[in-house]
Amino acid sequence: MVREGVLLPAESGEFIAKNAQYVKIHETGLDKLCEEMLKSVTSKLEIPDTGADIIHPNKDHEKAADWVFVADALNFCFWSYSDAQKWTVDGHSGYYALEAALARAIKEGIDITNPEYYSKITEDQLRTVMRGDNEATIPLFEQRLSVLHEVGSILLEKYNGTFVTCLKEANKSAVKLLEIIVDNFPCFRDEVTFKGQKVSLYKRAQILVADLWNFFGGTGWGEFTDIDRMTMFADYRVPQVLVYFGALSYTDELMDKLKKDVLLPSGSDEEIEIRGCSIHAVELLKKKLEEKLKGQDVEVPNSSLIDYYLWCYRRKYAEEMESIPFHKTLGIFY
Repeated sequence: MVREGVLLPAESGEFIAKNAQYVKIHETGLDKLCEEMLKSVTSKLEIPDTGADIIHPNKDHEKAADWVFVADALNFCFWSYSDAQKWTVDGHSGYYALEAALARAIKEGIDITNPEYYSKITEDQLRTVMRGDNEATIPLFEQRLSVLHEVGSILLEKYNGTFVTCLKEANKSAVKLLEIIVDNFPCFRDEVTFKGQKVSLYKRAQILVADLWNFFGGTGWGEFTDIDRMTMFADYRVPQVLVYFGALSYTDELMDKLKKDVLLPSGSDEEIEIRGCSIHAVELLKKKLEEKLKGQDVEVPNSSLIDYYLWCYRRKYAEEMESIPFHKTLGIFY
């Protein structure tokens, strides 16, 4: 149990899928996607190459864990309307643009991983860090400023000014770290009431745990004995791939809204169903992959790896995905 009275993401996904009105999960589509993924399994699941090459700090750098924390504190809402100019940094868009901006800031001597700095960062200072290649600005700028002030102040007040203290407290448990994050950092508390039940999606909190695991190669600060208990990270783009393969479908009414770029309010039933059904679909997909790979000398991918595969698949085959609209919601949770 992470938070009393709130279903964990896997349970939330199942509950949402059972009660959904606008979104359906389809076995045939899951089978099709499973077969596609099996083509990428050798000794383990190979992730599609997106062609992006961002310079990260070395995993042995003393501030490496704090860099991952800052990146994921700011990792939300990068979408733009269909015909709008995208915010880009050094030619990168979306999350890769954020990584490029943070890497550039460090190169320029800006102490962006230090909560002493970013807990008090000014609007002008953050605009400098997030400046793009064109006139387009990073979405939800004011919210990002607020998030940095919030998480920086909490780290200074409770955790000796470093996210490493949280990792020590978690003691190699992904679930414990998730609990620490959502209990102590409100901007990661991705919860909503759906059909009378408190549910959680925890996209950014879980991706923070998984990014640490991935960044450190499952060792050091990225060693978690229960990483397989994390679900996929319910965002805008992975549902797009699930619809592309026929694993998810939307009602005509919902699909029409998405095609017209109609904003879905944060916490609305339609938005929660898209995200919750995505979580449950990936859990079902994981079981299918486990069954297919049973008895083989290969690493069975967990939900985090499946999510990363699907997210990268969407980026690699962006043109093919254009015909499938993604939902648009303004908010800090994903």
